[in-house]
Amino acid sequence: MILPRRPLAVAIAFTAMLAIVQATRGPSDPRSPTGTVADDRGTERIVGVIDGLPITTALGFGAMLQTETGDDIWLWSPERLEPGERLAATGRLRTPRGFLDPGSPPLASRAAFEMSAQAIEHLGDASTWRTRTLRWASAMQHAWVTTIDDAAGPSDGAAALRGIITGDRGTVPAALDDRWRACGIFHALSVSGLHLAVVAGLAFALLRRLIAGSPWGGRVRPARWAAPPALALAIAYTLVTGAQIATLRSLVVIAIMLIAQFLDRPMRLVDALGLAMLGLLAWHPSDLSDPSFQLSFAAALALALRPRRHEGLVAGGPGKRVLRWLREGVVTSAWVTLVTAPITALHFHQIQPGGVIGNLILTPLLELVALPLGLAGLLLGAVWPTAGSLAIRIAAATVGFVDLLASWFARIAPIGQIAVGSILVMIVLVGLALILLARPTRTKLDALAWAALCATWLCARVPPAPGALRVTFLDVGQGDGAIIELPNGVAWIVDAGGLASRHDLASASSPGKAVSRTLEAYGHATIELAIISHPHPDHYLGLAALTAPIAEMWSPAGEPAPRDLVERPASARNAGATALPSFAALATAPLHHPPLGLVRTEAGVEVWVWGPRFRESDQVPEREQVDPVRTVNDNSLVIELRFAGRSILFAGDAEAEGEAAVVAAGLRHVDVVKVGHHGSPTSSSEVFVRATHHGTAVISCGVANTFGFPSPAVMARWRAVGAEVERTDTSGAITVTIEPDGRLEVDRFRHSSL
Repeated sequence: MILPRRPLAVAIAFTAMLAIVQATRGPSDPRSPTGTVADDRGTERIVGVIDGLPITTALGFGAMLQTETGDDIWLWSPERLEPGERLAATGRLRTPRGFLDPGSPPLASRAAFEMSAQAIEHLGDASTWRTRTLRWASAMQHAWVTTIDDAAGPSDGAAALRGIITGDRGTVPAALDDRWRACGIFHALSVSGLHLAVVAGLAFALLRRLIAGSPWGGRVRPARWAAPPALALAIAYTLVTGAQIATLRSLVVIAIMLIAQFLDRPMRLVDALGLAMLGLLAWHPSDLSDPSFQLSFAAALALALRPRRHEGLVAGGPGKRVLRWLREGVVTSAWVTLVTAPITALHFHQIQPGGVIGNLILTPLLELVALPLGLAGLLLGAVWPTAGSLAIRIAAATVGFVDLLASWFARIAPIGQIAVGSILVMIVLVGLALILLARPTRTKLDALAWAALCATWLCARVPPAPGALRVTFLDVGQGDGAIIELPNGVAWIVDAGGLASRHDLASASSPGKAVSRTLEAYGHATIELAIISHPHPDHYLGLAALTAPIAEMWSPAGEPAPRDLVERPASARNAGATALPSFAALATAPLHHPPLGLVRTEAGVEVWVWGPRFRESDQVPEREQVDPVRTVNDNSLVIELRFAGRSILFAGDAEAEGEAAVVAAGLRHVDVVKVGHHGSPTSSSEVFVRATHHGTAVISCGVANTFGFPSPAVMARWRAVGAEVERTDTSGAITVTIEPDGRLEVDRFRHSSL
């Protein structure tokens, strides 16, 4: 017996294992391979052997590179990689950490480091029996992809069929992704555990029937002798399709069940799942943080633990049996959705209620029609090309029909935008759902459990303390982005990050997704005020990725209005004052240029504007407007928040001249400052640092950024006046909370020794 017989104990055991994620929320600081430095501004040349199956994406190829020192590095390359190939890769070595912000789940990776190769040198072949096997699998996958393309031609159905059969999703359109996600069948676009179970199950059933019908059928046990070749086929298919986590989980389960058949030993599915889980985690403990691992095991456990009532399904006439089967399918699919919803809400801030029906109607067409037909066409094509090509075309047409149904169904089954902002809450929700599912009989305790489940969903968000002001300086890479939550529950933002070096808006605005995720985790559906400190892309491009509507915008007076900048060509993005992205929120949100001084008081929070300052002549007073002789950085909006006797300053990218102007205007001590220009040596002047004398200095910058920010001299100046220096590149998001009684707390998303 692998696991306890009681399903309730199994549910509790899985929940306890999932709780390990909470203890490993932040990534560790692994040691760089010998002779290299990770997360710096230099390039490294690393020699190694491709040790694993490469994957194909729309952006290139990826594979595991085992270095000569025995370290594993995930390598991204613009050219195809082959297992067993010895090569030298040149590029920047980095830690795959993602953005460290509230609402962003742990990033699971099987390699401590990754590199995007700028150059590849092919040094020869270093094949072993293992890599030769993997090379065969890679060549077979490539041959299958080519065969599907040749037979089905360019179509959405053919692109999806490639993903379903081979795991190659490189040509799947994003719109198809969205449609299938809304219907809850997105998992079918890659080789899932269900795919492998279908392939192994069909092979086992066919082999068992062939053996039973052979001359030896009466003298041997067909299931015993069908198990080994079925297992060999399952292993081969797993290798050809890339050996992804969900497939490996299914392979281990299938292997246990088939070995049990060979040994003539009874084996429960739930026991096989438990053993597979333990084995995979012993091999790669970091997989526990991977969403596909969590989803695949949670869904499989939901199917295995749900009590069955077989006698009711076969009673009555055909019509009643069909109705009962449909009801059982809907109920089972609903339970799977309930169990997995907290995981998708944590990792993707989404749930797919349409999956209850989509998995009942659309998934069988893919798994039981398109997949077997496509595989039969690939195998048949080796001896009868015409018939094989016809089978593949029918399979692609079936997938296209499913996509058509999905497009209709997606209109009435939109994706639910629900965020779970706490890993602990996710664990509790999954555990409660599994416990409720596993109970064979219903009692009064179930009502309490359902109430606890609903109450926990209400606690999924991460609100601030009642009556407090909370400011979160987000990790948006090399840029600025912050969320301000007023005591009355209103949300503001100051900048939204942006990647100035990217040429397409989708990737350039990606830091804005981190802002959106945190807003969703905090429970904000609207941004009442968006403050753009100045028109540089690392401060505003992220606005294009925000999902919450913006009610009002502020920017420095004298800069072009956002709606007037959208026509500026993208080639100007790296110049000084650059174009804001063209999207509805910016086009419709009213734009204001706040005056100097006290601008607004709301929920006890005062908003003061200190810069930019401009005086046309000595006869007129200063006003908030860009000074034409100053740089765009020195014309940043400088904003101060005051609450409960405390203050927080946002300095934008102000440099020495802009800092001198606000100090001359009377700016003095503040408790927390967002350091100007990401810790550049042109900012944080001695005059500014000594005048404000901050308790905490927050530097927002990217890991291993090309500018070398923050400057050691800048950090030394802040520390010389007794300030605690916090950095988003090492600690992730920095959260400052001011209680109504004036207590101030600073929390880091990740504690780091850097």
